Amino acid sequence: MKTKQLASYLRFSLFLGLVIMISCNSKDGNKQPKGISHIVVIGIDGMSPDGIANAHTPMMDSMVANGASSFATRAVLPTSSGPNWGSMIMGADVEQHGITENSWEQTKYVLPAVVSVRNNLFPSIFDLIRDQKPNAKTAAIYDWGTFGRYVNEAVVDINIDGDKEDGTTDAVVNTILEHQPDFTFVHIDHVDHAGHDHSHGSQAYYDAVAKADLLITRIVEATKEAGIYEKTMFIISSDHGGRGYSHGGATLGQIEVPFILYGAGIKKGYTIKEAVYQYDNPATVAFAMGLQTPQAWIGRPIKSVFVGQAEPTLKYTPNYFYAPNILPTNNTFTQAGGIFKNKAQVVIKNNNKQGEIYYTLDGSDVSLENGIRYQKPFDIQQTTVVKAQIFVNEKPMGNSNTAYFRIYDPNNTKLGVNYKVYAAKQLPLLHHLPKDSLLYQGKHIEFSVEPILPQWERQREIVVLFESELQIDQAGEYTFYTTSEEESMLYVDGHLVVNNNGKYNLLERSGNIPLKAGKHKIQLAYYNEGSFAHIEAAYQGPQLPKQIIPTNKLYKLQ
Repeated sequence: MKTKQLASYLRFSLFLGLVIMISCNSKDGNKQPKGISHIVVIGIDGMSPDGIANAHTPMMDSMVANGASSFATRAVLPTSSGPNWGSMIMGADVEQHGITENSWEQTKYVLPAVVSVRNNLFPSIFDLIRDQKPNAKTAAIYDWGTFGRYVNEAVVDINIDGDKEDGTTDAVVNTILEHQPDFTFVHIDHVDHAGHDHSHGSQAYYDAVAKADLLITRIVEATKEAGIYEKTMFIISSDHGGRGYSHGGATLGQIEVPFILYGAGIKKGYTIKEAVYQYDNPATVAFAMGLQTPQAWIGRPIKSVFVGQAEPTLKYTPNYFYAPNILPTNNTFTQAGGIFKNKAQVVIKNNNKQGEIYYTLDGSDVSLENGIRYQKPFDIQQTTVVKAQIFVNEKPMGNSNTAYFRIYDPNNTKLGVNYKVYAAKQLPLLHHLPKDSLLYQGKHIEFSVEPILPQWERQREIVVLFESELQIDQAGEYTFYTTSEEESMLYVDGHLVVNNNGKYNLLERSGNIPLKAGKHKIQLAYYNEGSFAHIEAAYQGPQLPKQIIPTNKLYKLQ
């Protein structure tokens, strides 16, 4: 081949390769979405998918109907505010950004960030914008002052610590009207306060979510007034859900958060099929803005939500089946079920559009072989652990659900637990409890502080000591568990079995002890620092499934 012809051939091959490469990139969806000039991320602290489902939220409902959404997005562990707000702007998990708890500070931390820029901070979406689009205008406006620790003031044009939810929203509206930032990140805190003060799932909590919807509406209306609505993409999300009065643990109610995208460039009525994580939020923002994400980020953009982008091909599909709902459901910390005199009725509901419910009555995992097909409500007359599972085409779908029904005879006056409430600033060992600071004492039917501590009492530092005799029917190795907000210690026959220092988080810890058949003295000491008191004790043993220690096995001390 002549030199001139060879050169022409090489140029044509290079051109063809370039065309193929561009075509592949376009097919892979690597191009920046069109039509997006402004992005507003609104994070509602403590807002769960359950909150949106049960509250009056016309704006968010409209965003879901006319946008893209996932209500099974996973937060990071622990499900505390600091780690999750960090992940929501930093595109990484706790292991990378190092924000392990709410007390983290730029100069006070346990785990250093794997990479850091500007004041020891892991690179956030604000850093990416400043470094790659230095002329873009950014704003961080937040209700929770601590959030300001995660934002480097050097890379944010407008940084406002707002005055509660209304004042914060006022600041957002004014900022949009006056400056029209390219990127605005909003934090609103009042829903989390409602969960802590009144419990997640309470009417007060749903009312707070409804108010959040009104605040979101105000922000959307501000973009219309500013003339940027048609070019604005909105993201609505949260840092965590909750369980009872708190969060921090690893239950679905605490770890699942909403992820709603709406506005410019977003598909309408699209349900996200792929798995979504907290740290995918800033990666999605980066993709919408045409930014390159750093190697240290683990978040990836959810490209399928954008107009013109194909759905991903998923070999392993996310588990979006809801677990069966066993009634009565408790809206505080405790599991489904409860305490009942003589008998209880069990009602199980399937919240999915397909499938059949099967259940067991001995706490064992449900299968078609050992399960009972649920047809209608039924009564039980003894303490029972009910476990239920959805089956579709004879295959188990989603998670199972467990309820603990504690049945007792109210005429048996020997049953019960003695308790004493002390004023104390820490949880000492059992023999060091401050006798001279005893506030009051009484009797209850199980280890629980909700019925014995008035709401005002939970706002100061106290220690509650429960004492009872536990009837053990079969000798063997027993495992005891405590789940507590703050700290708890469980003793059996004077031996410390469980030491649960779950300070600031709702955590479960366990310990083992061999026991003979008969009655054993059981003591449970619980410390509340002045927050959202909760303690729960469970056990497991030979032929005995894990369960809340039942009322009919606890006898008052004589």
